[in-house]
Amino acid sequence: MLSIFLAVLPVFILIAIGYGAVRTAYVPNTVGDALNSFAVKVAVPMLLFRAMLNLDFAAAFSAPALIGFYTGAVSCFVIGIILARKIFKRRPGEAVSVGFAATFSNSVLLGVAIIERTFGSEALTPAFGIIAFHAPSLYILGMVTMELMRRDGKSLATTLKTAGKSILANSLMIGILIGVAMNFSGIQLPEPVISAVDMLATAAIPVALVGIGAAMTKYKISAGLSESMLVACLSLIVHPAIAFGLTHYVFGLEPQTVRAVVTLAAMPPGMNIYIFAVMYDRAVSLAASAFLICTALSVLTATVWLYALSVIIPV
Repeated sequence: MLSIFLAVLPVFILIAIGYGAVRTAYVPNTVGDALNSFAVKVAVPMLLFRAMLNLDFAAAFSAPALIGFYTGAVSCFVIGIILARKIFKRRPGEAVSVGFAATFSNSVLLGVAIIERTFGSEALTPAFGIIAFHAPSLYILGMVTMELMRRDGKSLATTLKTAGKSILANSLMIGILIGVAMNFSGIQLPEPVISAVDMLATAAIPVALVGIGAAMTKYKISAGLSESMLVACLSLIVHPAIAFGLTHYVFGLEPQTVRAVVTLAAMPPGMNIYIFAVMYDRAVSLAASAFLICTALSVLTATVWLYALSVIIPV
């Protein structure tokens, strides 16, 4: 278990470096926004573009793997909404934000880094199959549910139109779509262009992780600790447990696919949960608190899940 912890530790060290550099005023507090903007708008789209450009779609898109991951995600979304309403007496729109926080894994910035470091680049193939659907499907689920549950929402048709435009304009989705288009077209990029893409893609994960750490200095654990722990329980334990049960015991998928699916499901919520909460002005402080707590706890929980996978499904 120590070896697994040491394997994933560099990922969290980079987050800590970003946090410490800003917290100690070694770099200005605007660095986090700048790094995250560069990562989300330039470097990570290039990483996803390169992944889609070289992806073996027949191997990546496994229906059982998708069912395993997204059954867990949707289950946590529904459970989060119900518990937020029944136990914490949240208003409908706020409950949706809580559910969204419990379902949106940090699959790209943390998941890809941990999978590649722990299991090797070969394990990224099934991971990218999930990532291609991740933001579009979960944002649509969250947006539509929000509009159906909150009283001051727009019509469903307007919501779907807005959601569609937002998703298609998303830089990560643009990188995915262009990569997919070029993959199927068979167009070969010149070597200098490929080299430039490789350089940006290589920088994506380190820059993003340092940016996450720097951004974390802006938020405080000010919302209810019990609600944040609910989100942590759903996102860090329930989601990967459902994904593991379905992919390993029900569908009997090959070990590499199970490892990728469960690792992605075990990732903490990303900044998307905060963006979603701000977009609708629902449970914003809870989203920021849950982001901080889940990211901190995932150092332990991710290690435990990776250890469990190594024991049950030896490499």
